[in-house]
Amino acid sequence: MPSSIKSNFLMGKLLFLLVLLLILSVASYANVANTYDDINCVTYKGIVHIMSRVNNLRFHCHSKDDDLGDVTRNAGEEYQIRFCLDFFERSRFRCHFYLESKQQDFIVYTEAPLTETQPYCYRGDYDMDCYWKVEEDRFYYPKTF
Repeated sequence: MPSSIKSNFLMGKLLFLLVLLLILSVASYANVANTYDDINCVTYKGIVHIMSRVNNLRFHCHSKDDDLGDVTRNAGEEYQIRFCLDFFERSRFRCHFYLESKQQDFIVYTEAPLTETQPYCYRGDYDMDCYWKVEEDRFYYPKTF
């Protein structure tokens, strides 16, 4: 094969790989939206439900790419984090909770299993939906309520 044809063939392969890498990078972006229908995902959709059973529950949630800001919920109110699951299974959301003088910080959702001993929602256990309930005495995750 002449060197110019070989060079063009290699350039075509390289271009294909670059385009594929770009597509995978875009697909792995953890798109977060206010409503479930607002999300156009290449991958599956995920949702974390945080249900408050107390008044004046304050919290701040974030992922590596998205800071969801400060939130306050009262008894009977729910907060939802809606997002596209990461193509490379790296979706992870952490929240810091404040209730009167008490504070708690932990991972509320991850696609990859963790070695941590504290509870968290893991995609393999709960599909793409994760439910947390906050009561006066503690945080309840899916295995406990």
